[in-house]
Amino acid sequence: MLKERILSRSVRAIFSGSIAVSIGFLAQPVLAQETVQRVEITGSNIKRTESEGIANTQVLTRKDIEQSGKTSIADVVRSLSADNNGSISSSFSAGFAGSASGVSLRGLTVNSTLVLINGRRTASYGFGDDGQRSFVDLNSIPFEAVDRIEVLKDGASAIYGSDAIAGVINIILRQSYEGKTISASVGTSGHGDGTTSSASGTFGFGNLQSDKYNFFVNIDAKKQEVIWQRNRSDYLGTADARPWGGRDQRGGYTTAGNAGGSSQVGTVRPVDASGAPAGNIQNLAPGCNGQPVDPGAGVAGDNAGGGCLWDPVKFAQIQPETQSINLFTRGVFQLNADTQAYAEVGVFNNKAWTSTTPSGMSGTGFDLVHQRVNNTASGPDQVLLPIGHPDNPFPNNAARPRFVAASEPRTSDLETTVTRVVAGIKGTFADWDYDTGVMYAKSKTDRTQNGYYRTSALKAALANGTYRIGQNFNLNTPAVLAAVFPTLNNTATTELNSIDFKATRELFNLPGGAAGIAVGAEYRREKVDSQATPYTDINDITGLGYAAAQGTRNVSALYAELALPVIKSLEFQLAARTDHYSDYGNSTTPKIGFKFTPTSAIAFRGTYAEGFRAPSASENGNSAVSAFTQYNVDPVRCPVTHLALDCSTTKSIGAITVGNSSVKPEESKSYSLGFVVEPIKNFSVAVDAWRIVRKNEITGSDPASAIANPAGNPNAVIVRGEPTSDFPGLVGPILLVKAPYVNASQTEVRGIDVDLRAKYDLEAYGKLNAGLTVSYMSKFQRTNADGSVQEFAGTHGDTNLSGDGGTPRTRASFTLGWERGAYSLTGTVNYVSSISDTNQLGGDCLDTDENGNGYLGCRIASFTTLDLYGKWKVSKNWEVTGSINNLFDRMAPLDVQTYGQINYNPSLHQSGAVGRYFTVGARYTF
Repeated sequence: MLKERILSRSVRAIFSGSIAVSIGFLAQPVLAQETVQRVEITGSNIKRTESEGIANTQVLTRKDIEQSGKTSIADVVRSLSADNNGSISSSFSAGFAGSASGVSLRGLTVNSTLVLINGRRTASYGFGDDGQRSFVDLNSIPFEAVDRIEVLKDGASAIYGSDAIAGVINIILRQSYEGKTISASVGTSGHGDGTTSSASGTFGFGNLQSDKYNFFVNIDAKKQEVIWQRNRSDYLGTADARPWGGRDQRGGYTTAGNAGGSSQVGTVRPVDASGAPAGNIQNLAPGCNGQPVDPGAGVAGDNAGGGCLWDPVKFAQIQPETQSINLFTRGVFQLNADTQAYAEVGVFNNKAWTSTTPSGMSGTGFDLVHQRVNNTASGPDQVLLPIGHPDNPFPNNAARPRFVAASEPRTSDLETTVTRVVAGIKGTFADWDYDTGVMYAKSKTDRTQNGYYRTSALKAALANGTYRIGQNFNLNTPAVLAAVFPTLNNTATTELNSIDFKATRELFNLPGGAAGIAVGAEYRREKVDSQATPYTDINDITGLGYAAAQGTRNVSALYAELALPVIKSLEFQLAARTDHYSDYGNSTTPKIGFKFTPTSAIAFRGTYAEGFRAPSASENGNSAVSAFTQYNVDPVRCPVTHLALDCSTTKSIGAITVGNSSVKPEESKSYSLGFVVEPIKNFSVAVDAWRIVRKNEITGSDPASAIANPAGNPNAVIVRGEPTSDFPGLVGPILLVKAPYVNASQTEVRGIDVDLRAKYDLEAYGKLNAGLTVSYMSKFQRTNADGSVQEFAGTHGDTNLSGDGGTPRTRASFTLGWERGAYSLTGTVNYVSSISDTNQLGGDCLDTDENGNGYLGCRIASFTTLDLYGKWKVSKNWEVTGSINNLFDRMAPLDVQTYGQINYNPSLHQSGAVGRYFTVGARYTF
């Protein structure tokens, strides 16, 4: 077995997993000459003293998690300073992965961050992000069962295989427990909504040393109430942000060129026998006083046609209603002095009820069965009111209807159940420490959607006059509504079966100590069956994209790692792993690292690693995704029309991507170099520079790139609608872009992580702990297939990613904690830097008025909040806690670009939409 070594306190602190703590109290440093037990740290399979390590690893203890004041693992992880663009907020309920939550270290999207539970993989969420990217839903992890979270902010494919390009989040659940503990908490916002109630119980018995076994069970239940955006003030409570320097995002406008018209009053436009327009759009009775929107508002066409405007914020949710109940149980049995058997079972159930705006009657999509574009807004497939329909005012013409039914919002109810079973044996044999186990994990999400038009049923009901619109909508019978707005059910399931073995021991002595080795093997079978929403394969559901993926593959891997302390002040880490995938072949990835400690007060460390990400079933399997995204400038129409509608206004279009069995794995190279210094006792500073280059990136339909540079996107097909009436000789507006998944681009990200921590003894007045963590991204550069280069750092780009969240350069957290006897108080300041309202550095402003002037100076403001947490240990058994998140009730900055929500960015500023939030809780230990 590996022997314990005694290290000085400063060296342990240097390589501690607690180096970068962004939440709660900083970990207490280990006292000099204290003997510590060897354990396994995320980023290495070789057991070490707990405070050693080469890679930049951050550890959030149970104490840190509690003192954050947050009530879910998703909120804790997504508050990490290393989380960036592509992170998924559960408030983005309109996305493909609606109500799920994922983390995106270094902004390289959720599928480049590997999430583990107790060092092993688990089943991913059934519905992929944007229909493509697989990830683990953080909402499925029980809050009370978590012991700590280890964050490896370094490439780790040589240790863990695919998906670890940007780093690893290892959620460590309790390993044993004796006793009985119950706890409960309740929280609500300062607005009196979003109430969250939770209760938990943990019960364990058996002592491993005396009884030779331990068994415990944890039950965790939580209910979260909805927050409606309409209940917030200023620009959060309305889509018309003009009074605050933004634009008007209300619906129902009618432009001078007869675009738009989808209002709650309803509009019609006469067409001739060929289906071509034969007049202008007009409002249905009783009409409205069409508001002549100020031209500076940037609304497409400025509502020159007198449309009846309506506010989509009335239907938007800041957070959905959710309910979860989680069960986790674990048993450990000491078979003999050298051998333990263990088993754990987890069943995690989460339900969410989401709602958004009502559907329009027409749209554009792709019929995958018949391989054709289907445009129900115009042309031969358009939805029409026939002559004689009771809502058609034209006696001699059919009419194009536009209408949204306020009483029929689009809803999505989701229930996710994750089952995870692990059994294994670990121990010591012939000087080897080994661990082997089998695992079965399954994630199943059932989704029920309502409020979406089925186009074929709508056309039939309009043809026979049974479906009514406008003020006559209330005349529709339940049978007609059930046919036109069918209930849509689909299920997404992923399964993971695995068996693994790893072992570690000392090899031989070197001048710096004993060399260590770790070897291991893994076999797993992955299965994905993500069903499409009914009728979307033939584009028969208006406004709802198609996404489906099926696939099964087998993965086998061998890996090895060496720790070589060549002299007392210098150690090297060498690691290599080879993976075989049944659907594409082999990947081999190496890693090398070092740590150099010339004195007890300073240490240097660095790593080089190669990584890969295997194509998902959505990318190389039997799959397709029909989505909706946004673009601003039409390079063909804008130079001719000079209209805001073509030159600046954000527009929604279809993005169709199909699977490609020829795509290859993404590959990466990552580098890190840093130092930690402790110039005086109880004060240390760590600085780590990092760089990741990811190539052969698998990209799907990128409408913005294809529209701006068609020649550079030869696989993309741009589909346009009919010409507008004001420019009949010019091509019509863009409807959708279709392309297969391809290996097309390369991304380079680089930056610096800084961690400063200190503590001070106030003697009779208690103790202070302080910490500052900063993650600064100096570069996020994308090189496209055509050779063009885009720099996203500090901008709203890449706008195609998960809700259009943006890439802030700096995220930081400052924590100050005080403890005295039974009392403790912690304050945490969270900071996110501003971003430009451009898709790339130096690019055109994405949101401008008709004069080309960007709103709010073409920037989204920075955001700073303060959270407080306090605890009073009333007695040996009782403790009471309280927290106030966003103490000063800071409002989320105005952001008119993001489509994650209206007028604010949930990826970066969610707490500013929720507002000040109060939580009180209590815990009793028997």
